[in-house]
Amino acid sequence: MKTILSVLPVLWIVLMGAPALGRTHRIHVPTTERHPRQVNTEFGHFHGHTAALPPDSSEYRNIDAKCSARGLDNVTSQSVTVGVSMASRRNFYAQCMVESGAWH
Repeated sequence: MKTILSVLPVLWIVLMGAPALGRTHRIHVPTTERHPRQVNTEFGHFHGHTAALPPDSSEYRNIDAKCSARGLDNVTSQSVTVGVSMASRRNFYAQCMVESGAWH
């Protein structure tokens, strides 16, 4: 009886095959872009945006000039200090560029 019980597991493996070895197949899917989204302007670097239009195009330059001028007009009447003025101008400029379709 003892020999039959000791042979059963071996017989089971031979008849049913060895259990499959579990393998981990890892596929690397990047969660962030390889190159950070960033636009460089006269106001500095704007992270999180990319240019929707070619920066060399006349349409982009027209939108850029419009947003720069509107930002200056909008902020100078509201701000008192230069630090707040520049921060507000940058925010208004970025918002204007996105709404005008020059940036994503």
